[in-house]
Amino acid sequence: MTLLHRAYRLFRSEGAGAVANEARKKFGGYLDPLYQLTKPEYKQYTVSDVSAEFDMSRHRLDRHDFVDDIRSERALIERVLSAVEADDVFYDIGANVGIYSCLIGDRLDSGRAVAFEPTPEAYDVLRRNVDRNDVPVETFNVALSDANGTTRMTVNGRTGHQFADGRDGTLEIETRRGDDLVDEHGLQPPNVCKVDIEGAEYLALDGLRETLGDPNCRRVFCEIHTEKVREIGGSADEVETLLRELGFDLEYLGDRRANYFVEASRPPERR
Repeated sequence: MTLLHRAYRLFRSEGAGAVANEARKKFGGYLDPLYQLTKPEYKQYTVSDVSAEFDMSRHRLDRHDFVDDIRSERALIERVLSAVEADDVFYDIGANVGIYSCLIGDRLDSGRAVAFEPTPEAYDVLRRNVDRNDVPVETFNVALSDANGTTRMTVNGRTGHQFADGRDGTLEIETRRGDDLVDEHGLQPPNVCKVDIEGAEYLALDGLRETLGDPNCRRVFCEIHTEKVREIGGSADEVETLLRELGFDLEYLGDRRANYFVEASRPPERR
């Protein structure tokens, strides 16, 4: 199969973005050694009217990194930013290296962000980014789920982290039921919440029913992984049903391959 034919098939199945990403990985491999010698320790990114600096130590030209999500998710980041007020509490569930937490932290005044990230490597970078930007972010090295305990997770590159059963998982992580963690640490419920946790969204939301049911919780932005959520627990329909049961109206924001984004908004009369 020719290179052009492979590119065409990828375009038909996943779109122009996937083709561009594959080209970047292929040709970036040749340039990456030079890039590693010249790249900055931290790089500043600006979205809307906020800015933050991010650790570049793991960034490579031939591999997708979560810093790259600032480009690919810019419209969603802007949407979340538009929902956050300076005195809000923001929950970043699946924070990874803290893109949302640090950018939104720059928006906050008397408000606060709370970031949850279970994988040790990403959590270390998250802490460095929070410290670098001096933003009001409290961090927890846990995965939110429907039970307290431990589970195993597969780690595939920088972005393919998900719960796994038994010996399939390469990493053991701590899980916490969100409502219990909120009570234990005296955390305020969020006004705005973002959820991106590779198929564990139903489990996390199920463990946060009391917290997200607080009338002051106005918005929940959630990426629903339609295939992974069935493997891990629940379904896309169950995620939507749970959010509606908590008093939210749902708006579809677009999709990414087999996944899609929803914005759950609580109408003023339900606050």
